Amino acid sequence: ASDVYKRQEMNKVFKVVAVSALSISSANVFAVSDTFDATLEVKQAITMTKTSDLDFGIITSDNTTDVVIAQGDAGAAAFTLSGESGDAVTVSISDTNLVNGVNTIAAEFDFNNAITLTGGTAALNIGGTARTSSATLVAGTYTANVAVDVTYQ
Repeated sequence: ASDVYKRQEMNKVFKVVAVSALSISSANVFAVSDTFDATLEVKQAITMTKTSDLDFGIITSDNTTDVVIAQGDAGAAAFTLSGESGDAVTVSISDTNLVNGVNTIAAEFDFNNAITLTGGTAALNIGGTARTSSATLVAGTYTANVAVDVTYQ
């Protein structure tokens, strides 16, 4: 009985060793390796040259309608954009308030938010609406410094 017991124990040890060896060799079979490419594209920097500011004109304090300047009007703001030829850019401008002391007039802007730099340049014209119909108009000059952000798409 003891020889049978020893054989059974030896068989168990052999099976554990065999399973362990199989597990170790299986891990090597399932391991893989690969590579990837890392790239960096450098584009010509975007430049912006302002050629005119947005001018809503002159109104009187009894005005009851909003003042609208279209992109193509003489009072529109204008920039020349330069960058990578044929690339598209995104333009971002946030609406703001025109301010005169404690008095404000809401201003909204009208512009093309996606422009292609044909030949490396493009015109950006910015119109807008001064919401004078809903403001209390106090005599004075209302101004805002408005940020224009241009990024490659």
